[in-house]
Amino acid sequence: MDWEHINGIAGIVSAVCSVVSLGYFGSKNKNDISNTQRVLSFSGFMAFSLACSGWVLVCISFLLIFEPFGSYPQPQEYKQFYGVVLAFPSMLIFIFGVNVLQIQKYKGYFIHY
Repeated sequence: MDWEHINGIAGIVSAVCSVVSLGYFGSKNKNDISNTQRVLSFSGFMAFSLACSGWVLVCISFLLIFEPFGSYPQPQEYKQFYGVVLAFPSMLIFIFGVNVLQIQKYKGYFIHY
């Protein structure tokens, strides 16, 4: 499979995820109070999906518009590019996990209504 096909598929998937996430946030009732006991809510998952798919679209657009590796990137350059694409979701997951650990650590000290 060519890298152009992989870029196209990644772009289509991230665009679909962006549209679905934006549709969810657009139809969300402002007065809806969700369960606060959940570790990951559906709105949190949609926010993660929106942020990650937006990041992928930004990276692919940068690659296609500015061509930092030239017209014909080498496989090493694509590995570097995909490292940049995967860095953002990895950092979000890491930060989310650390926040969950901190909340669980101090859960006994806070009063939940």
